[in-house]
Amino acid sequence: MYTVDPTFSVYSLIERIQQERIVLNHRRTMSLISYEIENAALIDGVHIRIFAGFQYLSKFLPQVKRYKQLAATAEAVYVFGVPDIQPPPIPNVRYINLTSSDRLAKEWFLIAHSIDFSSALATEEISQFSDPDDQRQFKGVWTFEVEIVTIMNDWLTSLVDARPLADAEGRHNYERQQQLVGKSVARLSQMAESLKPTATIASEVADSIRNSGAEPAE
Repeated sequence: MYTVDPTFSVYSLIERIQQERIVLNHRRTMSLISYEIENAALIDGVHIRIFAGFQYLSKFLPQVKRYKQLAATAEAVYVFGVPDIQPPPIPNVRYINLTSSDRLAKEWFLIAHSIDFSSALATEEISQFSDPDDQRQFKGVWTFEVEIVTIMNDWLTSLVDARPLADAEGRHNYERQQQLVGKSVARLSQMAESLKPTATIASEVADSIRNSGAEPAE
């Protein structure tokens, strides 16, 4: 059983480091970005460690099939949420229970880290959790900056008492990172193009790409 510090916050860490990049996004935008981070494993085959904050585990249920596939290729997957339901056992997925008063229960985050690829989405909900999904809003940052993602990975690794990712320490493959970032941003840019009728979401995706500091592959 894991014990989580109720004051621990992924969002507050990145807020201190990247205050100028904080943006406002709707739930749909968060989903698109989260999917793209996960695609590094599902599409590009990267062996990554993943920390995913769903706020409540009932919000995780629609993703069970996807996470079964993700866990089959990932180094390990840690899913955080208030246990308002009993989630199904999935090989290589560990559930980290939160309480509704924990700071992490108000945050949507996805941290992916390995020697080849690092990316993090860290947000805090500013709407009410009871609001309809299409009205829920978050403030936060999507980043590919390896040093920042490493810090977040190390904090969360310690929190769940996991072994350090020894093969990712001090010898990140920046050339491979650049290639994968280019693919990731290109896929999401194409998605944003298809979302033009949904102008708000398309604009938010474009803003998130710019603020991530990444450029699409040529």
